[in-house]
Amino acid sequence: MSSREHILSRAKANKPDLLELPNLDLNVFVDGRDLIKEFKTKIEVVGGNVVDVVAKESVISQVSSLFPDSQINFSTLEGTQDFNTISLEALNKPHELEDLDILILESDIGVAENGALWLSDNQIPIRVLPFITKHLVLVLKKENIVPFLHQAYQKLASREADFGVFISGPSKTADIEQSLVIGAQGALSLTVFIY
Repeated sequence: MSSREHILSRAKANKPDLLELPNLDLNVFVDGRDLIKEFKTKIEVVGGNVVDVVAKESVISQVSSLFPDSQINFSTLEGTQDFNTISLEALNKPHELEDLDILILESDIGVAENGALWLSDNQIPIRVLPFITKHLVLVLKKENIVPFLHQAYQKLASREADFGVFISGPSKTADIEQSLVIGAQGALSLTVFIY
């Protein structure tokens, strides 16, 4: 028996018994909470910005005023063809998108517990886009905010998706000399529009 096989057999022999997940009554924690206020607070705590809008049709005009110098933009929102400065065909060459200034996507789940927003394959034309854009803009309906990740995962359990990711705030790291760096491995900013 090789060393590898010996180690694996010992690990299998010492495997603990499977424990059932606890059955939590999450309603105990929800009563009296303002989910929208908590969601906004958590996004701001992790370095993001939150903007309230009446309708998602006003997102483009507000994004244009927030980032007036942007040149390479792409949005998946309906009716935003005038905002897009690159075509959907150009997105098929992500190695040429290193200068993507703004990406606007719509999320259908927000989590008040940590300010995370869910994106899946059907919301992202190319998986790498939220991670290479300079400024990520996510749009979310207020009624799609859930209190905890537990509820988010319950919603996701019935969906078919090859890829999905929770995003909370802009990219950040504190690995380098224990100094916080924003935008080190991804978006420099995250702006969430809630309608």
